[in-house]
Amino acid sequence: MVSGELIEFIAEKNVVTSGEIVNEVSRILGMKQKNKYVYKKFIYPLLRKGYVERVRQKLYHVTVPGQQNSVADRFLIASKIREAYFIGFHAALEFYGTAYSFRNQVHVCVRPSNRFDEFQYQNTRYTPYHTKEVETGIVLHSHRGDEISVCSKERLFLECVKHPRLVGGWEEVLKSLQGLGGIDFEALVNYSIMGGNQSVIRKVGFVLELLRDESIYYQHLEGATLDALHKRVNDNTRYLEKGKNGPLNRKWRLYVPMNFSEYLRGI
Repeated sequence: MVSGELIEFIAEKNVVTSGEIVNEVSRILGMKQKNKYVYKKFIYPLLRKGYVERVRQKLYHVTVPGQQNSVADRFLIASKIREAYFIGFHAALEFYGTAYSFRNQVHVCVRPSNRFDEFQYQNTRYTPYHTKEVETGIVLHSHRGDEISVCSKERLFLECVKHPRLVGGWEEVLKSLQGLGGIDFEALVNYSIMGGNQSVIRKVGFVLELLRDESIYYQHLEGATLDALHKRVNDNTRYLEKGKNGPLNRKWRLYVPMNFSEYLRGI
């Protein structure tokens, strides 16, 4: 009886944790069950019969016995590694449907104290990115019956400009951000200013201005919003890409590589 109800429970899921299985078995039996007992009595038989496949310790992909090529949901796997987390960088762009290309990597942003070892499942790498802030600029989204935490569009823009390498480089950043509609520009500017990083402030302003001329999603960006960023720029100069020289953009006090405009080709 328990096995039948448990199979019905996991059949509604794509990814499940051992904790979820323990809780469901406990509910069915009407009393709290020990983890080791549930693994030996229920999880191991599910593994042996092909109802689930181990992704990593205590995390399983729900499969159908005998069925080939069952695909695990990358976002659900990422959401069940740690309790305090958010999905960021390129994976967040993919979630919002604006990534220019596909990458077989998901960055799961967690506190240093919640670090985990990078692992791979079904040709996708799940990579930890350590950050002290896992609550600000995070949005909960309903996804396939579960709630997942994803970087807000404003924080995502900021993080992409701040760490383009983690997205796939500047070309991927620009061609992905140009389709990211629904950004609250005032909130983005506030995030940028709160950080107090001169390089980030300049890069955000420069990229916003660039995309305003290229994308319908940025055409309503008001000059006053950009001015709020520009007022924070001091007289010192910075490089848009570290180690790459180019003409000085006098407004943002940034040295922009000669070939930077080539990244916009094909947008």
